[in-house]
Amino acid sequence: MPHQFLRITVSALSAASLVLAGCSASSSTGSKTETVAAITETAGREVIVEPMTDYAPDQDAATQVEAMRANKKPGQELYEAYRDLTVIDIHNHAAANPNALSEWGAYGIDRIVLFGDISEPSAQTTDRMAWEQYQKEPSHVYPSFAGFPLYEDEGIAVVEKNLEKGYLNIGEVAAASTYSPIVSKVKWKSKHPNDGNWPAIYDLAAKYKVPVLLHIDPPNGEPIVHLEEALDEHPDTVIIFGHANAYNPPSNIEALLEKHPNLYIDFFAGFTAYSNDSTNKLEDFVPLIEKYPDRFMLSTDSGYGLTTDTAAKGLYDIIDLLKPETAAKVAYQNYERLVELQPPTGTQIQTIKTLSAQAGKYETYRLNKRMANELIFELTALTDK
Repeated sequence: MPHQFLRITVSALSAASLVLAGCSASSSTGSKTETVAAITETAGREVIVEPMTDYAPDQDAATQVEAMRANKKPGQELYEAYRDLTVIDIHNHAAANPNALSEWGAYGIDRIVLFGDISEPSAQTTDRMAWEQYQKEPSHVYPSFAGFPLYEDEGIAVVEKNLEKGYLNIGEVAAASTYSPIVSKVKWKSKHPNDGNWPAIYDLAAKYKVPVLLHIDPPNGEPIVHLEEALDEHPDTVIIFGHANAYNPPSNIEALLEKHPNLYIDFFAGFTAYSNDSTNKLEDFVPLIEKYPDRFMLSTDSGYGLTTDTAAKGLYDIIDLLKPETAAKVAYQNYERLVELQPPTGTQIQTIKTLSAQAGKYETYRLNKRMANELIFELTALTDK
């Protein structure tokens, strides 16, 4: 399974993603608890972290999709036919499942936006589990978090702390829920998508360039009125409408996309393809996706109401219906762009300076937020030896 991922390892840093500021120096005689300033003063060198927020999608991806289609065999499962296409599941609740990556990876899903419970105290535990899985498999996980109250100051502090730490996504969060048998009962849901702490959270999301994944039901009426208010009042915030196609016709989604360039769509393809509750077919959404090819992304919602098999197959059912260029964007490039454009945080930069100096590496690093996380994992492993 390919991973067209811009991941960094310690060896690759020196060769590709670094501009060396000088030869590595050995650590001074002080202990690991010395400050970076003391170490750099002793060594006469400095650790520098420069933000890098560029994204260039693979220009050959559409051609590769065409080749995969040409090579499809009769009766072959689509996830096998598209095995070499990078696929990101942007909405997966399996943080508490230690086998989540292998189970979804069996269907060719390369990366998962991972979290667990949402909008209740237990979500803070599964948020940590998502981070732990990320530390173990950083090339396959985008860590997200969903455990913070929406009507207490503590909630804003939790969001900012997690974003500083390095989480790459906010959500899924219960922005409004009336009919969901599970989400309507969570303790920390909000009345609507622009109530409580939401304005402050949207501001933080814009500052850190992190997308926000929202659960909104019903997908019409007053909740959508307030969603539009939030989109208008926070034009620099990327808001992802979770499973927007569930119980929702293409015309409703199109009306929102026409007016709000900062709205993105989480397309739960398995629901439309396999749920008995769906009143639409995948083909009904294809013209809309082709009209807005940069604004749709795919999800399994961990197979909610379905099986793992049907939720995963749904991703490939819609991929197979799209133009090759659109298929590549929707399968992974649209979400990948949102991640790669996130700059490193102040906390990440200071952590890298400290750990790199402790490891005797006085270098200049050019990193985005994801790369900074992976470098921190690598340097932590070095300095803990």
